[in-house]
This record gives sequence, C-alpha cells and structure tokens, in this order.
Amino acid sequence: MDNRLNELEQYIEQLTELVFKRIMDRYGDIYPLKFPQDEEEILLSELARLSTILNILEEREDFEKCMVVKKRIENIETRLNSL
Repeated sequence: MDNRLNELEQYIEQLTELVFKRIMDRYGDIYPLKFPQDEEEILLSELARLSTILNILEEREDFEKCMVVKKRIENIETRLNSL
C-alpha cells in the first residue's frame, strides 16, 4: 500500500507541474503579479486545490486516492485551526 501511496504522490506532483506549465504557456509569466501571501492564504489556496482534486476523484470513484487527498486536507485544516 505504501508503494501505491508513493505512486499517487508522484502522480499528484506530475499533475501539478503539468497544470502550472499549461498556465504559463497560455498566460505567460505570472510572477510579476505575485502578491505577498501569509501562511493562512497559502494554506487556504492549497485547501481549495485539494478539495477540487477530491471532488474529481470522488466522481471517478477512485476512493484509494481520495483517502490520500482527504488526509492532506485534514492536515491543512489542523494547521489552519492552530493559527
């Protein structure tokens, strides 16, 4: 099971890189628009991203991957509650 979780982690990282590359290709360099973010904003952004991924995985009934994403969401929620 650990091997499958590692594979899922790699898949999520590869997907993230692909999405970022496509955004950069389509809209150009976004770094000049970079605004300062505090930890809460970063965590909320990641929470939104993971919630979207979770919804997609639930629709596909890929419940094993859902468990991994749900765990990450819980970790972020814990960190947000401690701020």
